[in-house]
Amino acid sequence: MDIITDIPRSFTDGEIDAAFLAEIKSGFKLEKETEHLRVAQAQKEAKDLKGKCHPTLGRPVATIPARDFFRLTKKYGHDQVHSKEFLKYYNKKFPELSPNQI
Repeated sequence: MDIITDIPRSFTDGEIDAAFLAEIKSGFKLEKETEHLRVAQAQKEAKDLKGKCHPTLGRPVATIPARDFFRLTKKYGHDQVHSKEFLKYYNKKFPELSPNQI
């Protein structure tokens, strides 16, 4: 018994490739257009956390938009992104996203 049916293809490989390319390009464009919204949210969170201290975790030293955080951890690794040297660099590079200094 065949589960996969033999449906005739109505698209050529070139058309499928062009559609994938258009989707990738529009995805990058959408990413650029919505980046400021993610940064604005992180800035708001940093402003709210300024001067606060969590009883268990301590002072928050950085807020990173989620997509950027996951890209950084994928590229450099979890330990590197959480290292003191990286956080000091991040505090200098993005002071508006750093509620408390290290």
